Amino acid sequence: MITPFDIWAPMIRAPFSGDVTQEITPRVLSPDIAGQTEIERTIHTEVASYGTQLGKILEALQTLSDATKTPLPDIDKLVTKVETAKTRNKDDLRADAKAALERLRAVDEDGWRALTSVREP
Repeated sequence: MITPFDIWAPMIRAPFSGDVTQEITPRVLSPDIAGQTEIERTIHTEVASYGTQLGKILEALQTLSDATKTPLPDIDKLVTKVETAKTRNKDDLRADAKAALERLRAVDEDGWRALTSVREP
């Protein structure tokens, strides 16, 4: 027996009824990138991330700014914001790790002891 829902269901799209995933691919893998995607992918994955590359450029700009006594306030602000974000991220990671260790201790004290007694040389 066919119901009205069977007929209309393919035409009705409720929120989140379709594909709600979104792939976020680094720009380096985009087909419309300038240059050779294989080379860009190799540099990004084997040499240095975009952040590392940009960090070196910002560092060089600050060095040149100091050497030539040419102020670059926008670059200085950008570097400060990047450092602030890095610190905040580290703090968040530490808080997450601490919470995970506390959960581990509650269910597996031996495992917690094994992890917390590790001392790196």
